[in-house]
Amino acid sequence: MIALVVGLLGIVGAYVGVLVGLTSPLVPMAMALGTTAVLAGIAQLAIVRAGRATPRLARAVRWVFGGMALGFVGVLVLPAPVAGGPLLFGLPRSTVILLSVVGVLPLLTLPIAYARAFDTEVLPPAEPRRDA
Repeated sequence: MIALVVGLLGIVGAYVGVLVGLTSPLVPMAMALGTTAVLAGIAQLAIVRAGRATPRLARAVRWVFGGMALGFVGVLVLPAPVAGGPLLFGLPRSTVILLSVVGVLPLLTLPIAYARAFDTEVLPPAEPRRDA
């Protein structure tokens, strides 16, 4: 819940900064980190099952959204791509970072973490477990 509130405050701060006319590089940073914090907060709320904490899933969510935050910061710190500039896999470096860290990392990591923690953390204790 804290991540959700802090993220929303970061997003509001970024919008206020734009409306006031700030040109600081902190404005897009606040928006990127605020958006990531909101997503992490919603994911943390979603993995609570019947009032029980899910520590393995919570740890996976923290790692994934921490990596996403670092990816956003990395993209914002890199210089803007220029024509004829260095490419990675045929794309500008910032695009590759966004696609791999912000796109592929959660897509691969979160479903695997959910599947690994399903029997112990997600399935209610009254449900029979299937041993395959």
